[in-house]
Amino acid sequence: MTEPSAKQSTVVDRTRTAAARQSLKDRARALGVTPRSLLLGLFLTVLCDLWIHYAELVMGEVQGHSAVAATSTPVGAVCFLFAVAGINLLARAALPTLALTGAEMLVVYAMITSSSTLSSSGQLHFVIPAVTAAWHYANEANGWAALFHRFVPPWLAQTDPATLDGFYNGNSTPPWSHWLPQMAAWTGFMLCLAFASLCLVCLLRRQWVDRERLSFPTVALPLELMEPGVPLLRRPLFWLGAAIPLFFCIMNTVALNVPAVPLVSLRADVDIQKFLTQPPWSAIGRTQISFYPFVIGIAYLIPVDVTFSSWFFFLVTRAENIVGAALNIDAVGGGQHAAFPFLGNQGAGAFLAIALVPLWLGRDYFKQVWAKILGETPAQGDAGALDDSQEPISYRAAAIGLAAALAAMVGFCTAAGLQPFIAFVFIVVVLLYMVAGTRIRAETGNAWLIGPDIDAHALVTRTFGTSFLTSQDLTTLAFLSPIGTKDLECMVMPPQFDAMKMADAVGASRRRLFGAICVGTVIGLIASFAIALTLWHAYGAEARTDPWRTLQGRAPFDTLATLLRSPLAPDPRGIGAIGFGFLVTTVLLFLRSYFPWWPLHPIGYAMANTGTLSQTWLPFLIAWTIKVSLLRYGGVRLYRNSLPFFLGLIAGDLLGGGITTLIGAFTGINVYPMNW
Repeated sequence: MTEPSAKQSTVVDRTRTAAARQSLKDRARALGVTPRSLLLGLFLTVLCDLWIHYAELVMGEVQGHSAVAATSTPVGAVCFLFAVAGINLLARAALPTLALTGAEMLVVYAMITSSSTLSSSGQLHFVIPAVTAAWHYANEANGWAALFHRFVPPWLAQTDPATLDGFYNGNSTPPWSHWLPQMAAWTGFMLCLAFASLCLVCLLRRQWVDRERLSFPTVALPLELMEPGVPLLRRPLFWLGAAIPLFFCIMNTVALNVPAVPLVSLRADVDIQKFLTQPPWSAIGRTQISFYPFVIGIAYLIPVDVTFSSWFFFLVTRAENIVGAALNIDAVGGGQHAAFPFLGNQGAGAFLAIALVPLWLGRDYFKQVWAKILGETPAQGDAGALDDSQEPISYRAAAIGLAAALAAMVGFCTAAGLQPFIAFVFIVVVLLYMVAGTRIRAETGNAWLIGPDIDAHALVTRTFGTSFLTSQDLTTLAFLSPIGTKDLECMVMPPQFDAMKMADAVGASRRRLFGAICVGTVIGLIASFAIALTLWHAYGAEARTDPWRTLQGRAPFDTLATLLRSPLAPDPRGIGAIGFGFLVTTVLLFLRSYFPWWPLHPIGYAMANTGTLSQTWLPFLIAWTIKVSLLRYGGVRLYRNSLPFFLGLIAGDLLGGGITTLIGAFTGINVYPMNW
């Protein structure tokens, strides 16, 4: 046998090396995290942050805009995903090697959603105005300076008069040296909160996704766009569904600029309460009529018991309001204390139960997780031992990360002047509300989640009273109130959970995805903070930007001044109502656990006792009616065949809102807001 020459051996070696290198590239592309997916994700994250800030700050109430980030399936991220999917189709036809894999598209989408949620309402748009408001709005009339300024460390609030003048009046650039302490402190705190959230996702993922199999309706459309070739786009029903909301978005935007064109609003512009002028019916509360197409589409994807329970319990709360007025018991309480029917308190109890009771119901799993965290070696042949090698990070690493993030946040609060125990309780309540809100979204895909009126800040102050809180505590809690707000539309945990849910479907590595989300969140938040400050200094928080967000900064300090001047005793009726809400939710959770046929879902009760359903109860009722009818008369086959139409409703509405908002940003025309 002839031995190969040295030259032939070199060629073979090079061929094998090239093949191995190509194999590694293909494997990396299949797992999702590649240099191009990371770079594209970072670029689109920063671009989306710019879009959010310009639309929501500058366009604001002057032109109108669709909320770019504050919906369960975000307008901005979905529009970018559609653009990437379209380019991908062209790449597959012309040069297939350039096309992104589904896993790479997931990395891009997850980076955008996990970062951009920190840029809008309930996050930076509340935090930054709060950082500036305490000094800007202080005057002799309100006496804020003497009342609480001495309790504020200089790195917590912006106190420089020239910087504040530029921020509120505009026509300036941010003096970065003056902003650096506040920017570093609050960015660090928000990153710790986002990291704690991601660690909780790692600990809860298997229970929610693999064991309980929650529906996660918000991932349906993004996953379809990540499919090779995007077969959804070849379904006529999809385009029919998309055409309807797209038509209304465009027509209504034209109508806002050309009076001759009729405006046919699908938003919650009509409130039944306005037509009920006689008591007790006038006490019904906000009961708005809306036909949001994307809400109908998402609600169609969730189980019928969840949609039924949502609108049913909402109507129960309206009945509670009316009965309370009829029996003249709605006046019990009042002031800053709760009043009948204590809906905010019931909602708070429901949220706490949704976060805590499933820990008991899933105790077998969590015992195994705890054993894994402690490093206990399972008995030989123990089939029940958990393998966390495929989780985003090991359970022990997630627990250590959660503890470290919690300690850092408590340290931040303590340095700001809050008692360590109060800081710990407040942060834990914020995280519990976040877990509950994320679970509600995972089961309902609710358009936007408004938490209970008794949010984390109100729970610690108004409900349990201020006798155990010092003036220093109350001042620090006022600065933290944007983090503990009831505005839960832009929590970071839901998109993190969605990403881990989608990883299975596209074959992405959860561990690499975890790293990509961390990178996107860090860089995205820093860039977003800088963009927001630049726009506020350019246009002025009190000059040419959205006034509602500016006022969100002042509100905590108006409340603070009231609490300092008029301390509150504990609210026993409010505490009792929280216990009642916790009990009702617990009973419903156990009934659902032991009797799968039980028709009333605790998620519906929890949502009904917040402001979420006042705008969306009717779309839930519509979706429930259509789905029940199709299943009854056409069966599962007809339901599945109809899915492209309802995915089209979601896509057309989100694209319509995104396209018209983008056109408005470049042209200055008025824009029809499709999602608020």
